[in-house]
Amino acid sequence: ILEKVKTYLIEASDAEIDLDAIKATTSLRDDLDLDSLQSLTMIMDLEEHYGMSVDEDELVDLETVGDVVELIVSKKAHADS
Repeated sequence: ILEKVKTYLIEASDAEIDLDAIKATTSLRDDLDLDSLQSLTMIMDLEEHYGMSVDEDELVDLETVGDVVELIVSKKAHADS
């Protein structure tokens, strides 16, 4: 999941990002300079890829790459149960 999130982050960002430099602790805003529109684009792509839906209130809690991965894992676990 982390590798897929990294791919979508790079696609959503305007900055030159080294894929290997992105870690779970990487900040979406501070380290990757993603603005709210870029973050939304990334989440929409991930929603489509994983067949899930993310509520607006869940978006505000996403600060790091790890937060995005945890959200996907949580959504997938609920969908599988």
